[in-house]
Amino acid sequence: MSRLKRLRREIELRGWDALWIANPINRQYLTGFTGSAGWVLIPGKRVRGIRRSALLITDGRYAEQAKQESRGVRIIISSKSPLQCLAENLEKWGSMNLGFEDAHVTVQEWRRLLKLKKGVSGRWGSGLVEKFRLVKDQAEIIALRRAVRIAEQSYAKVIKGIKIGMREREIAFRLEKTMLEAGGEAIAFPTIVASGPRSSWPHAAPTCRRLKAGDLVIMDFGCKYKGYNSDLTRTVVVAKMSSRQREMYKIVKNAQKSAQKMLVSGKKTAESDKTARRIFLESGLEKYFNHSLGHGIGLEVHESPRLSLLSSACLVSGMTVTCEPGVYLPGWGGIRIEDDVLVGRESAQWLSISPEELPIVGREHRMRRI
Repeated sequence: MSRLKRLRREIELRGWDALWIANPINRQYLTGFTGSAGWVLIPGKRVRGIRRSALLITDGRYAEQAKQESRGVRIIISSKSPLQCLAENLEKWGSMNLGFEDAHVTVQEWRRLLKLKKGVSGRWGSGLVEKFRLVKDQAEIIALRRAVRIAEQSYAKVIKGIKIGMREREIAFRLEKTMLEAGGEAIAFPTIVASGPRSSWPHAAPTCRRLKAGDLVIMDFGCKYKGYNSDLTRTVVVAKMSSRQREMYKIVKNAQKSAQKMLVSGKKTAESDKTARRIFLESGLEKYFNHSLGHGIGLEVHESPRLSLLSSACLVSGMTVTCEPGVYLPGWGGIRIEDDVLVGRESAQWLSISPEELPIVGREHRMRRI
């Protein structure tokens, strides 16, 4: 069954006459259209005397793009404001219960619609499409695998060139450039590269800091492929490794492996977080694991479900999530390992594979002064 048909059934079960999609990610998921402007209007069975096709409303800038990308919808290219065009189409359908994505429609837009179209009664519809997006189909999994593969291969290429004295920003630039050259459509999110004491900042932006021997370096990166995102984190050490760094990496890796066993259908999402946290507790490091274990990944880098102690959701086979335990010790540094995982019925499947041991990069050499 197509995504639009599944959604129409949900609209009808709720007793709505139509649903207004304003979230651009949901619009892309339902129609394939990736333009920066456009709304989708989906009628239910209760609306009579009209074609049952969903409508994609956009403007002249996207006339050719909409024809090429969109599927399962009737395209309306309008020179009027999107709200006016939306109201005119609703006017043909009479009074109605209209579901709308309240998290993506502003109060101002809703008030204006009520002035343009009388007889509309609003029903909150945020989260409805996201519910369908939770479980990925085969085409989505293929796209995710490719996005992961591009990121992994790019990382493997870039770390070969890491040297003492290299700046964090240079590594971030090389990662992003290599992913785009390897087939990534775009960068999934601003790349994180944090070295030395700054590696204890989980979301540090790259700076002009130069790498030193003995530095831990955290790299968090990913790319898009056919709209789907990869999200990986790798930690390396520059030139020489201490016994403490080696041991800390093993603890983080053990936490990740243990948590992965909980990433199966029917398990609560909180269980995986608890399992990783238990490993850190046994090692006296729990207070240094200061974020949740992971999150869903797909058309958005961060989407449902959350692998968090605060979540009560259940995992379902076909969900894709990140598994990213880490420890961050102020003044010493941090270690995070993040892989993308496909939830299965009996076991999880790694979409990416992180190293078992802490990699050493940039062997000692004489730095050339500029």
